[in-house]
Amino acid sequence: MSKLPAQVHGPKTAGTLDGDLIATVRQAVANAPTDQPLPTTREFGKRFGVANTTVFRVLQRLTRDGEIWQHPTSGRYYPATARALLDRPKPVACLIRRLKLGSEQYRELLEGISQGCGALHRTMLLWHDELLVNHPDPHEPPIFAPVAQQRAILNNFVDRHGEAAGGFVLDHLWSDEALRVETARLQPAVVLFRSCGVESYSNIRADFRSGALKALAHLLGRGFEQIIPVEPFAGDLAVAEFGAALAAAADELGCRGRLGATESGGTNRERAAVIERLRRASRRAAVVCPEDNVTALLAQAASDAGLRCPERVGLLSVMGTDLATKAGISCLRYDFRAMGRMAVDALGNAGVVRHLLEPQFSAGVTT
Repeated sequence: MSKLPAQVHGPKTAGTLDGDLIATVRQAVANAPTDQPLPTTREFGKRFGVANTTVFRVLQRLTRDGEIWQHPTSGRYYPATARALLDRPKPVACLIRRLKLGSEQYRELLEGISQGCGALHRTMLLWHDELLVNHPDPHEPPIFAPVAQQRAILNNFVDRHGEAAGGFVLDHLWSDEALRVETARLQPAVVLFRSCGVESYSNIRADFRSGALKALAHLLGRGFEQIIPVEPFAGDLAVAEFGAALAAAADELGCRGRLGATESGGTNRERAAVIERLRRASRRAAVVCPEDNVTALLAQAASDAGLRCPERVGLLSVMGTDLATKAGISCLRYDFRAMGRMAVDALGNAGVVRHLLEPQFSAGVTT
């Protein structure tokens, strides 16, 4: 804490008193570390022999002049340079899966969150738990934590880091059942990509209905007679939501008869079965898969089997990260970078934010 000069004795006028106090405070500022508060109003008054109200008046004047800064929470006064160090909002906590091979969606989300935090001068607290999702091999399906385990993971995080965070961004892997348990402590929070039914959380989600309609319209327009949905892996809430949207869209367009039974595509064996079904199909068929990496693996498998795209078969991904577009795969592209930026903006909103993200169709060589 800053040291004060010795008390000055003798009669003082109000103007002289203020001037002496200002000089004293300026000397204290010059001697003070940036991150340490100046003496309190009581300490200034006691040492200088004046009323606290007089000290307060001088401190407020120097605050208005920008020579010192008052912390909005503690009320303590600091050197003006302390504001850049201490007057920062708490970091945005990102509770998403760990970035690994094949995690293009999460890399793009983090880029958007980082851009949003940078624009608002906020920092990020990036956190993950290995138990949330285990996916060491992109050729094999991931293993997702069940609801009870998710609750335990969230409880552990909030106990350890909840007070340090100024908002929470959660990806679509967290179930509503797990999130409801922590509604009091996860505030404000925003859930990404999938629909969230927890009313107190903001939700920036993909418009799966629009995506399903666009996918079906494109494939039917390209002359594919049968459309085969492929589930990349079980247990992903966004994948299940898109599957339901695709079936509803087929009913809406009156083409349910063109929509085949859903196939699994998480393992090499399952993808081989999909390719064999395409090879045996009597009609020109297209695969719709809501995951870029699995779609790319199917495209390679089709090529290895001699099934030419798009003459013989078609492939369309409903995620649309850079992985898909660079590989030339036709896809419905969701802007995950925009989703991340919007999530940070939602945390600063006074109320709950609900926003649908419209997909854009990107034509590739596979349809």
